[in-house]
Order: sequence, then C-alpha cells, then structure tokens
Amino acid sequence: MKSAIKQIVVRSIGLVLATFFGGTAIGAVAGNWWLGSLIGVGSAFAVVATTIGVAVAWKGTLELSDIQNAYRAAVAKSDSEAVQDALEVTEDGDFTFEDIEYDDSDPELS
Repeated sequence: MKSAIKQIVVRSIGLVLATFFGGTAIGAVAGNWWLGSLIGVGSAFAVVATTIGVAVAWKGTLELSDIQNAYRAAVAKSDSEAVQDALEVTEDGDFTFEDIEYDDSDPELS
C-alpha cells in the first residue's frame, strides 16, 4: 500500500509538470492562462481517474500496474507536441540533437 501511495504522488507530480505548461499556452491564447492550465491538468487527471475506475470495476482490486497504466494512458493521450516529443525521447532512452526539429527558414532566428 505504501508503494502504491508513493507511485500516485510521484506520478501525479510528473503529470502536473507534463500537462500544466501546455494548458498555459492554450489558455494564454484564449485569454486566461491560469484557467487553461487547470483545464489541462484536470483533463489529464480525468483520464487517470477513469482508467483506475475501470480497473477497479473490472477486477475488483487495484494493483500497482493499474496505477502505472493509468498515468501512462494520461500521458499518451496528451495532444501536446512537447509531451509527445518528450515521450519519444523517454522511450528511446537516448537524446540527440536530431530529436529536435529546427526550422532555419525563420528570418528572426538568422
């Protein structure tokens, strides 16, 4: 049980970090960056809650693998390009500068 609580806390911190800034960007465009951040984080935790709820309803128990899968599903479901890029680097396990897309046709960067 102690391990499960630790997993939930650590993964929740990671999920907030992964989704907060994407929500900030969307919210800033809409006029309220704070609300956008809350919606981004809330949407991610809705996926976690749904996935854990389904696992408990299906099996009648909650295992550590269910918690891990719930957070993985929330990250994988994110439509943020930054999260998807970070996920690819994490899965690959090897970061190179080829992982970064750079458009040198932008005159402001020249």
